[in-house]
Amino acid sequence: MVDVAALQVITAATFNGLQSRIENVLGSGFTDTGYGQTPSSSIVAVNTLITATHVDNLRSDINKCRTHQTGSTSTLGDVVATDRIGATASISKDGTTDTSKGINDYLAEVANLEGDKQLCSDTQASIEAAISSTRSTPWNGTIIHTFSATFSSADARRHFFNAGGEIRITGQLSNGSNAKDSDWANMLAAIGTIKIGSHATTQTGSGSGTAIGNYELTATSQRIFHKLGVAYQYDDNIYIVNAKTLADNVIQIEIQYQDIHPNGAGVDPNITGTIVSAITQRRASGSSVTTPSPTYTNIVTF
Repeated sequence: MVDVAALQVITAATFNGLQSRIENVLGSGFTDTGYGQTPSSSIVAVNTLITATHVDNLRSDINKCRTHQTGSTSTLGDVVATDRIGATASISKDGTTDTSKGINDYLAEVANLEGDKQLCSDTQASIEAAISSTRSTPWNGTIIHTFSATFSSADARRHFFNAGGEIRITGQLSNGSNAKDSDWANMLAAIGTIKIGSHATTQTGSGSGTAIGNYELTATSQRIFHKLGVAYQYDDNIYIVNAKTLADNVIQIEIQYQDIHPNGAGVDPNITGTIVSAITQRRASGSSVTTPSPTYTNIVTF
């Protein structure tokens, strides 16, 4: 494969530099880089003649990453054995110039993959039920739902989150009979869905998320989300999510429903409705990148 622009052969060093960068994103990677997939391309030995097959395997891996990130493949052209690859263009056997598969196009695409490494198109992910806790008997004070997510290894945990995986939490109260029931129902509905991702915990509605995600968790429990009650007389009520690591492949999440009786407020009624703490997950499950699900286990239920 001749670099037409510079009249030089594409070296093994140039090829290996590109391949290593792609493998860091698509393959095992390190820390918050790496989807845990097996690349089609591989490092070549020094002085190896770079062929169309080598380059097209790079293109295949780029397309796998780009499909996962955006739902569409890259704009790189298909490389064939008779192509001569230059810096900004290629020339086919019949003399036709193609500007979609120069070596600079590959460099630009790889830079895009690295910049978008945490993205996962909704077309390449599944939302799946994980575990839940339900309470229908009246309660007051504090109730807690605690569960764990156990991955097959520390790398499996990394790959799950690197590929756009999230652990998601929702709360719901229905069929309540008093004003406090209504406040809890409104508070939980206002939160929407809580999403624990790689580097942050966010919510689709209101509440206070944090810049704490999978990679910021430690062996010490941290508050990653909270939301206060809505109605004035119940604004001391609070919904809290805490999280920590039990091992390098295990995350524990604790959800507290704290029904706090305001001072001087008289009789404090029970919550009478049915409350559900539901856990789901967003998992990479596309044609190019698929990560295994962790195992979810209830530790404390209502």
